[in-house]
Amino acid sequence: MSTEVFSGMVARVKDIEKHSPAERLGLIVGDVVLKLGQHEPLEGVEMPSVLDDIASSPDWIVVQRDTIVFRLSPVGGASGALLEPFTLPADLTVEAAGGWKAYHCSIRPGDAMLLIPESISPLWWFIPSIAYGYFRLWQMLGANLFLYGIGYVASPIAFTVVYVSSVVIFIVGGPYMLRETAVKDGFLPRGRVAVSSQGDVAALEVATGAMLRLAHTGK
Repeated sequence: MSTEVFSGMVARVKDIEKHSPAERLGLIVGDVVLKLGQHEPLEGVEMPSVLDDIASSPDWIVVQRDTIVFRLSPVGGASGALLEPFTLPADLTVEAAGGWKAYHCSIRPGDAMLLIPESISPLWWFIPSIAYGYFRLWQMLGANLFLYGIGYVASPIAFTVVYVSSVVIFIVGGPYMLRETAVKDGFLPRGRVAVSSQGDVAALEVATGAMLRLAHTGK
């Protein structure tokens, strides 16, 4: 089990420049930056060049969004983010009992966040439709069910061919196909996100969606 403790003065994202590396990374206004790779958060406030420097760092950015703490890949850097000093109201302890699991992040502007695992569980290999529904990829789910319906009406052999084909495509394509489908549903690719527990996935998606919608409404 890895344990990290954060306290005192850190940084908070005050603004994000449109189409900037920070936006492409997945940072949003209101995020609390607990660590900037090998740098302390206040370095990003006092020396904005640090936000470019972290692009080559192997260490993750540690972020708190609402009550969820997660890691964000620094690839591409975070320039374009305006940080301000922020004092944590209390010590924050983060424990990762099973290690950190990475996901591909996508955001639908002003609406929602979607996290797709880097590897698809074998439990979903033979039920692609459930996977599409779980990730809220409704267009792909509808297309999949439509093809199943055509195959079912045509003949048992046709249905078998359609079903087996969908399973093979899902197994071979895996996360890549889910990410491409998410783009068709209006989600824009962002950076890699890592969470310390499975429960944080849904919680982070819900919190991010609420913050995006609130910011969009306030414009």
